[in-house]
Amino acid sequence: MNYLQLLGKVKPCEHVLDIGCGCGLMAIYLKEYLDSDGHYAGVDIHQPSIKWCQRNIASERDNFQFVHTDIFSAAYNPNGKHRGETYQLPFEAQSFDVILLKSVFTHLPPTEVDNYLGEIARLLKNEGRCLATFFLLNEKQEELDEEGKAALRFCYGEDHWRYVYEHSPESAAAYREGFVMDLMLKHQLVVRGIHYGRWAGRSDGLSFQDLIVIEKVQ
Repeated sequence: MNYLQLLGKVKPCEHVLDIGCGCGLMAIYLKEYLDSDGHYAGVDIHQPSIKWCQRNIASERDNFQFVHTDIFSAAYNPNGKHRGETYQLPFEAQSFDVILLKSVFTHLPPTEVDNYLGEIARLLKNEGRCLATFFLLNEKQEELDEEGKAALRFCYGEDHWRYVYEHSPESAAAYREGFVMDLMLKHQLVVRGIHYGRWAGRSDGLSFQDLIVIEKVQ
């Protein structure tokens, strides 16, 4: 919530999309923050979590909604009907002031990262902001990894996409920073700041994962 306020500059009257909302942790905070002009939408592939949020959060606030996105994930939703690399979220273009993806890109393969960044560009209003967490691979991270300081080691996969567990890539996925920046350009998104996390062994990390502040090109 602090990151949304300080980095995402979320205002009580704004419309917020929480992709990968889980069991509604952010919604519980935002329920006390957003006013009657504000709106919250949470989506997740885990249907039991969405049903719980609908029953316990949306029932108390008519400007809060939760949607089950039945997207296939080998690790988290193996019976999902839709493919993440082509899925379009069920919202109109330019519907949101702020979009949050907390620990989502860290569980997606490259084709899905590409598609979701395209969806962010489609759904953000002009001057909208997005906060998204990643595990970013770069020179500093490699130095710390060689020194044995990293909390996670991404030993498998291709050069631009690496993962911790050989037989479960979606459990923890990392990307070359340059690869991510190229996708941002592809979808006309601007990176306003990267706040590196502690996972790689940085003593000055802001959070555990790397946090990117994104805006849409005007």
